[in-house]
Amino acid sequence: MHTQWIEQNEILDRIYHPEDIKAQGIRYNALIEKFTQWTGNRDYLIARAPGRVNIIGEHTDYNHCPVLPCAVDRDIIAVFAPAEDGKITVADFVDKYGVREFELEPEIPSYPAGDWGNYIKAALQGLLNDKALSPGSESVKGFTMMIHSTIPAAAGMSSSSAMVVLSAIAALHVNHTKVPPLELAELMARAERYTGTQGGGMDQAAILLGEKDKALKIDFAPLKCELTPFPGDYQILIAHSTVQAPKTREVMDKYNRRSIECRLAAALIGAHEKDRGRPSVSYMGELTPDYEAADVIRPEGYSKAEIREILGISKEELDRSYCLRKDGSVFPEPEEGFLLYKRALHVISEWKRVEESALRLKEGNIQELGRLMYASHTSCRDNHEISCRELDELVDCARQHKSPGARLTGAGFGGCTVHICRNDKLDGYRKDLENCFYRKVLGQDSAEGHMFTVYPSEGARILKGKG
Repeated sequence: MHTQWIEQNEILDRIYHPEDIKAQGIRYNALIEKFTQWTGNRDYLIARAPGRVNIIGEHTDYNHCPVLPCAVDRDIIAVFAPAEDGKITVADFVDKYGVREFELEPEIPSYPAGDWGNYIKAALQGLLNDKALSPGSESVKGFTMMIHSTIPAAAGMSSSSAMVVLSAIAALHVNHTKVPPLELAELMARAERYTGTQGGGMDQAAILLGEKDKALKIDFAPLKCELTPFPGDYQILIAHSTVQAPKTREVMDKYNRRSIECRLAAALIGAHEKDRGRPSVSYMGELTPDYEAADVIRPEGYSKAEIREILGISKEELDRSYCLRKDGSVFPEPEEGFLLYKRALHVISEWKRVEESALRLKEGNIQELGRLMYASHTSCRDNHEISCRELDELVDCARQHKSPGARLTGAGFGGCTVHICRNDKLDGYRKDLENCFYRKVLGQDSAEGHMFTVYPSEGARILKGKG
């Protein structure tokens, strides 16, 4: 029977926790069956892209400062087959999400903001722009694909980036084209900006470069990755705040504001350094983790007029270089001004915490890693202002019940917290969080569906393919 491949294939042992292998085999088989019923095609291919959890290093990647994430065993899997033309057709295993279908063309028009199909289009547009696929070529093949995801949406675990990467590796495979993982990670980080977010490259790098039982310290400009074993006597627990952070215009503006403020902070620092005869600065990652931003930037907000005067540029140049949204509209000046000092303070101190955390993880010093995680959450809350009441309450509960470390993970404004817990204390800790947060704070009967463990996992791969 054609579905027996996935039950017997040893690759599942390299991806999932031993206790999860049987359930994953059933999941893959169900997707295969539904794909073959939908298409009539039994000559299928299989691919997978994991979600990721960021242990520490929030909003640092787009500043070219390091991060410390891992790919996880929550993932999007796909069964797909090449199309004979340039058409892309993607269906979700869950019928309510429908089908997305479009033609490959040099400029692919986007769906409305927030539509999940834009992440497929982002990948294909990125490959076309980079000439990894040839736009307009009759030989370029599309694909028909069905997906199933176990990554919670709008939770800060990069379901969107997983969809981008998955679409890219499927397109490359059916077109017999190879792009090295590091290069593809950078390409897909650029490609995802098609959707309107001004992100960095952490998500795509973690999703492509992950390895089982390993965390990744990722540096940028140039992109490089160092693997660090994650201790087997600890687990990573994810707790959802129950507040979703979908990529609506409002949430994207909140995220993009931080990116704008960070680039403006770097520009002001760069102008200061240039006046002192030092090399100019484009990103805060060109500084050091001990740089004192307080010597250059004041704590109060800045108006656009003040920034223009310091940088010696026109209103049009300021808006064009720093404040344009994807649709061409100009990001407005916040009522309190651009909070450049707070953002720089967060990014530079977070950079230092990442460097220290990587060292502590190598030593197996989980208590010190945890202290740095709590400090990261405080800075995310107070300086970058990306937390919310529910995330803060979850982290407070973690402190009360003696988790070595906890913090928000992902872009913020909702989503999940990441917790470190000893294996032998996990069951009790889950009950503590259930009583402390989900029952006491939210008044819910239980935490069912809101807490789950994840394991460091392999990166995105073609699991069954020809060629």
